[in-house]
Amino acid sequence: MNKILDLYSGFGGWSEAFARSSKWEIMRIENNPLLSEVPHTTIYDVVKFRDELKQMILDGYAPDSPEIIVASPPCLEFSNAYSSPKSIYQRENDTLEGYDPDMTLLEATIDIISMLQPRYWLIENVVGSTRYFKPILGEPTQIIGHYVLWGNFPHIIFDIDELPTKASKDKRHSPLRSNYKAKIPLNLSTALLESITFQKSITDWI
Repeated sequence: MNKILDLYSGFGGWSEAFARSSKWEIMRIENNPLLSEVPHTTIYDVVKFRDELKQMILDGYAPDSPEIIVASPPCLEFSNAYSSPKSIYQRENDTLEGYDPDMTLLEATIDIISMLQPRYWLIENVVGSTRYFKPILGEPTQIIGHYVLWGNFPHIIFDIDELPTKASKDKRHSPLRSNYKAKIPLNLSTALLESITFQKSITDWI
């Protein structure tokens, strides 16, 4: 059975279409205990997961590689929203020079991908992250509306008019408001699954 590892999974948006298929085994890692009831979710710290995975490999254990890793690191420090740390810094300093967001979670994600060597991987974040992710990941692989994607994955065919508006996802009084706003819509997860399912490589013809 194919496996998908969903890091910073939130409500599990990226892996939801995969979870509805009988052909995929799902593992979601999320650190917010309020999301513990989301199916297939393990409440755990991704950095700690990276460190333990590294130790397992050093000890001679070879972990199974998932077919795909998807990751949406928290975007607060990269957001262009008016009340975000980045925007506040820019208003107070008239520049973004010197603004230094924490890249620990992106670095941990890259380490996990490097150790597990999945066939496909995808890292998603907001438009405001581009300035900080590009020196590490290069140019975005694909941009779908306000979702900026880096990685090794087949081109996703998707009509951006089918994306829900940000306002429609905003649960203003919920303690999980940021998770609702960040949730990947099911139709985008479905488009990713379809792009992987129908991808052909030279090895498929041998």
